[in-house]
Amino acid sequence: MAQRILIAGQEGMVGTAVYKLLKKDLRFKIINCKRKDLDFISQKSVEAWFKKNKPDIVINAAGRVGGILDNSTYQSDYLYINTMIGMNIINSSLKNNVKKLINLGSACIYPKKVKQPISESSLLTSSLEKTNEGYALAKIITLKYCQHLKQKYKKNFITIQPANLYGVGDNFDLKSSHVLPALVKKFVQAKSKNKKLVEVWGSGKVRREFLNVEDLAGAIVFLIKKKIPQDYINVGGGGDISIQQLAFMIKEIVNYKGKIKFNKKYPDGVKVRKINSSVIRKLGWFPKIGLKKGLIEYCKYYSNSIMPNENIINF
Repeated sequence: MAQRILIAGQEGMVGTAVYKLLKKDLRFKIINCKRKDLDFISQKSVEAWFKKNKPDIVINAAGRVGGILDNSTYQSDYLYINTMIGMNIINSSLKNNVKKLINLGSACIYPKKVKQPISESSLLTSSLEKTNEGYALAKIITLKYCQHLKQKYKKNFITIQPANLYGVGDNFDLKSSHVLPALVKKFVQAKSKNKKLVEVWGSGKVRREFLNVEDLAGAIVFLIKKKIPQDYINVGGGGDISIQQLAFMIKEIVNYKGKIKFNKKYPDGVKVRKINSSVIRKLGWFPKIGLKKGLIEYCKYYSNSIMPNENIINF
């Protein structure tokens, strides 16, 4: 009999990618649960839904996500929304005897000053980066709740920390997006409108690691089928790149001929964030999509799907 699976956040970037993989697998039956069907912030609603639908497996990819500007502006919202959603899903999973839960965390849970690449053991060893502290605290709370439930009740609940994500279904709103979709939008629009200058927020010197959402979905499906002794585990794409290098790479891909200006008035966040993914590599999972290849497809996606009337990129 197929195992019943809930993808919380089914319509988001991660949820959509996971859904596409799992719907092909006859071992799983996805219980459709869209945003309009269930308010994950409401404990009463979540508990009632779990009691009625009885999922065997839960993937928690629901929550509010955003870039550095949105995070720093709405710290309390990020803390409240993500804590409530995560705790409601995890607690209802416990009460309804869910066999396996994969909780989506974030690499931003790790301290601001930490040895690179960041290993799982670095958690809570020093203070967090202030610009996204609210979001990080929410993710730490849900991680720790899963960890304690696993230790006390032997529940198969784990949390995964992906590197910076990008891919189909991303948020391209400049006020709330992450750095990569913001850069792609700026360069494609600049190319389309023959702008002479693209402004990049921050110094461009900070370094980040990126992971295509299709690779993360593959990792989630891989982990569903594995018995994982760890309480939480990093999932990275391998390697890191400066924002300056990233900007010039996108400039080359879209064939933009103008100039780039780095606006240092905007915050950078932590100087380097690269995660150590050796644990999941030893289990047998590896990413399949390199950054350059992924960026080419990502730029195509934005140009053809998000801005269908601006198809100006020669690939």
